[in-house]
Amino acid sequence: MFDTAGSLMRALAGARTDLTAAAGAVSRSQTAFGSPRTDGVLASAADRAVFTEALLNAVHARLAEIKAVTHG
Repeated sequence: MFDTAGSLMRALAGARTDLTAAAGAVSRSQTAFGSPRTDGVLASAADRAVFTEALLNAVHARLAEIKAVTHG
């Protein structure tokens, strides 16, 4: 089996950063500091959330593989 823990951890850290940035952009939308157009901001946040969900599914699958191997 290939060790993918490092790459998954880096991807999850990046996804956390992206989601934090998206949440900040959404919270600033419709204010003097943000964009008046919320559709692009919300689409970007949804895109990042879908990517993060896919990453979490990959982590879950990897943990299930490890569990299957260790419990024989």
